[in-house]
Amino acid sequence: MTEVSDPALPEMNGDFQTPPETTPRMNNPRVRLVLIAQFGLFVFCAGIYQLIAMLAGWDQAPMLTPAATEAERWMTRIQLGLGHLLSFGVAAFLTVWLFYRNISRQGPDWRDYLGVRRAPGLPLIGLTVLLMAVSLPLVLFLLNINQLIPLPETLKLAEKQTEEAIKGLLQMNHAGEFVANLFIIALLPAMGEELMFRGVVQQQLMRRIANPWLALLISAAVFSFVHFQFEGFLPRMLLGLILGWLYWRTHNFWVPVTAHFFNNALQVTGQYLYGKEISSVDLEQDIQVPWFAAALSAFLVWVTIRQINQIK
Repeated sequence: MTEVSDPALPEMNGDFQTPPETTPRMNNPRVRLVLIAQFGLFVFCAGIYQLIAMLAGWDQAPMLTPAATEAERWMTRIQLGLGHLLSFGVAAFLTVWLFYRNISRQGPDWRDYLGVRRAPGLPLIGLTVLLMAVSLPLVLFLLNINQLIPLPETLKLAEKQTEEAIKGLLQMNHAGEFVANLFIIALLPAMGEELMFRGVVQQQLMRRIANPWLALLISAAVFSFVHFQFEGFLPRMLLGLILGWLYWRTHNFWVPVTAHFFNNALQVTGQYLYGKEISSVDLEQDIQVPWFAAALSAFLVWVTIRQINQIK
């Protein structure tokens, strides 16, 4: 496969940002070098977190469970927040800055590479949120299918421990814990993971692979795999594909960030309302979605995507 200079992006106006004319500096980094640097910085920053965790004694703490105290939940939030910030946010931003910082300060720089200079318009934001909402039944249907795939016992045990930890973290006694979870579970991943998987991995794969859809599929698979929660591999891959398409279509970093935040915040908010007995829907329980609901969801996803494509 030959390396292409830039991801294939359509003409965009209005809410969509037309990618600026790139300078040789923007096209110079070799894809392989950028991806290796990203992986190396991810390992390095994760190692820094592990060192901090060891010095703080966090590595000796038991796994969080639904029966955990509020103090244990707050400690877990601090650990998760710091770990995510270093491993994803800092590692990905350093990669982008190192290769696209534009020392000469002439022409486009890392802001143009990521597409962060302009906020998306309200119509695009509304359709983005709608897209994530209508895709939910399809995502849950894929989760039902994914759970039918047999996994080794070691992976099942790890999945069970992770599930228990998430349930423990989503125990929220008051609004302070709710806001903290929105920050730790929704906002930080929306920023950090989009930086790494869309800003670096997807964009670089699109420079290397001529077929953008193949690049989208590979980056979505990487996005799902890195979570190491294989009972949810297929639905998370679909989410990665939707997020990746939004970024490719708009070349505006804030669009997939909004979509990612909405998806995660919906789970946090749903569990908070369930805990306060405002809602009767427990999103942590397995929700069986019939095939016709998934088919309707897929149709609505297609309709919403067409509406996004028509924004000028």
